[in-house]
Amino acid sequence: MYTLFNSLSLTGQDTIKTWEQQGRSWASYSVYRDQATHELYIPQTILNLVVQGEKRMYDGRQVHYLHAGDAMIIPSGSLLCSEILRPQRQYGSINLVIPDEMILAFLKKPGKTNTAGRALTTLPVNSRWHSFTQSLLRHFADDNLTTPDYYDIISHALHLISGEEAISAMLTKAAVYPLPEVMEKLSTGMAEVKQLEEVAAMGHMSTATLKRRFRDIYHSSPMHWVLEKRLQMAGFLLLTTEQPIAEIAYSTGFEDVTHFYRQFRRCFEVTPLQWRKMETDLFSK
Repeated sequence: MYTLFNSLSLTGQDTIKTWEQQGRSWASYSVYRDQATHELYIPQTILNLVVQGEKRMYDGRQVHYLHAGDAMIIPSGSLLCSEILRPQRQYGSINLVIPDEMILAFLKKPGKTNTAGRALTTLPVNSRWHSFTQSLLRHFADDNLTTPDYYDIISHALHLISGEEAISAMLTKAAVYPLPEVMEKLSTGMAEVKQLEEVAAMGHMSTATLKRRFRDIYHSSPMHWVLEKRLQMAGFLLLTTEQPIAEIAYSTGFEDVTHFYRQFRRCFEVTPLQWRKMETDLFSK
């Protein structure tokens, strides 16, 4: 269902430039000239900087509408859908991979306060982020410039992120309490999951431990989180494919179409058919 995103290369990219550290890509600048869609499992935290164009990012009941100048944090262990919209010219973005060990070293660990749940988060736009993005873009565009130092760039990015206390706490919690086995297995088998015990078995833990981890990390029960991810995928498919609504319901794990309609309307406050007909600007919420 979801594609593992670990090389920074995706289908639909017209061009891509990457920087590597010890044989692994840690930064990329990619350009799309046509609309593209992706369903992705993100194992490591990604900083996504939109340089040009527009896209939608789906995260449970949240639909984020991004355009040039925006910066988004994608926490490690995310399952998301991405839709690059039909650009007038092209869509371009920079992605930086931020490893957990550097997050834990640079950002303040969350205390006992009620930290925000793990989720895609748009960073406040300011001149410092603009300068950072433009500096990276110049290095990608000019082959005569040397590749920036990996440690310096990631440290700089984390320094900028550290000014946002709630985002810093969310990222450190994601790094401290990862659920890699659960997320990896859900990324390919979510539609087949029926019982809480099945999800617990994916992470080799008891149902009580699983519920406690999900409540702490996502502020949600495991099965409610699975339901929202199914609705996320359904909403994505409604807008990006011409599949019949019933087919989408069954493919995302719903056994009853009436139940799917009821849950979809509860989550998004419109019917699946109304959602499919909505204009782009209505998703900026």
